[in-house]
Amino acid sequence: MSSDLATKRRPLSAARWAVVVIFLAVLWVSLWIAIDWWYAQPEPQFDLGGVPLFAWYALSILALAALLTRLSTPRPPFGPVLALCMGLVPVPLLLAAVAPAFLDRYWLLGATAAAVIGTTTYLARGLRPMTGKSQLAAAVAGVLFIAGFVWLSDVLDAIPDVWVARETEEPATAEGLADAETLLFEQAGRIDRALAAVHRDASPRAQAFFLGFAGVGAEKVFAQEIALASQVLAQRYAVDGRGFSLINDQRDLHSAPIASGAALKYALRGLAARMNVEQDVLLLSISSHGAQDPAIAVANSDLPLNDLGDGELADALNDSGIKWRVVIISACYAGGFIDALKNPQTIVITAAAADRTSFGCSNDRDLTYFGEAFYRDALPGARTLREAFEKAKAAIALRERREHVDASKPQAYFGAELETKLASMRGAP
Repeated sequence: MSSDLATKRRPLSAARWAVVVIFLAVLWVSLWIAIDWWYAQPEPQFDLGGVPLFAWYALSILALAALLTRLSTPRPPFGPVLALCMGLVPVPLLLAAVAPAFLDRYWLLGATAAAVIGTTTYLARGLRPMTGKSQLAAAVAGVLFIAGFVWLSDVLDAIPDVWVARETEEPATAEGLADAETLLFEQAGRIDRALAAVHRDASPRAQAFFLGFAGVGAEKVFAQEIALASQVLAQRYAVDGRGFSLINDQRDLHSAPIASGAALKYALRGLAARMNVEQDVLLLSISSHGAQDPAIAVANSDLPLNDLGDGELADALNDSGIKWRVVIISACYAGGFIDALKNPQTIVITAAAADRTSFGCSNDRDLTYFGEAFYRDALPGARTLREAFEKAKAAIALRERREHVDASKPQAYFGAELETKLASMRGAP
């Protein structure tokens, strides 16, 4: 019996510890590849270029094991400490790669705090059987090392992406224009017909009105994004048909009024005539390419259309007399519009900072990255526009980091008076 107990208590040999470490390494690499494949949907492509970066993570685990071994007293064998470190891999992996897609900012902070506490406890208790006493100082040093490694990996963009999303460009199909001048001349009548269906009901409460603007007709993604924005915002704020969209789409030049700066001004004046401009709220959703001027790109087939600058947009809104405005701009460099539009009665949400591009405008996509993160994923379940923006911003940052592109850094300004007003409106949760 005593011989059996002695056999059971005999430490694992170095060779067996090596087997444990190799097994865990294969398991965690497989898990990472599976998560990476999931993020690269719907058409993932394998990319060998990301494979060498696994060495960066292997070196970090070896360095962490060496640090814990050196700081522990008495010093434990390196093999068991390395296996202990390998057991930690899922914590930062899930926290960095999965949690931001499902948790808002506050839950993510809570999860991070729980991970720090859990990791410290795991290391301290894991080292104790090897050394015979608590190793809290070594555990804390290990957690600081992990935090520094995660930060440095983010700065260096050292992420081993082995699956990437397929991006293909489709040639745009343009409908021939029989008479561009006649088409433009018809636009006021089209807007008038759309406005004829817009009516404010008799309720004394503030009501929401929607106006969409898809700026570039060569990529159908912009028209599709405005269609989703119209649907989601209508459900959330009980728009009940009080709105319409200006759409540039080369596939169809006749179903909706064409988007242009002049059409936007005309449509805003028409909506204002049907609103209580001192009480009702305008929801203006814009999706297009952008420029650093800043400007919203406006183009449709061969029509002579001009881009829309920040001053022109501000003037159009001010001239309409509409006091309460939510302006959502999905475009590159859209953050440059905030200064011209912001006031306590206005909320401005943009897909990118003033000096950054946004992504997802290719013609094979249904929505831009911002449209997916904000309109499709975040807004339907969020309590407020601010919460939806923060959740979308975190999801976009994660996606861009994994795809090795410069961060778009979505920006927003929340007028305090309008935030309070929206919370009390019909249709707002």
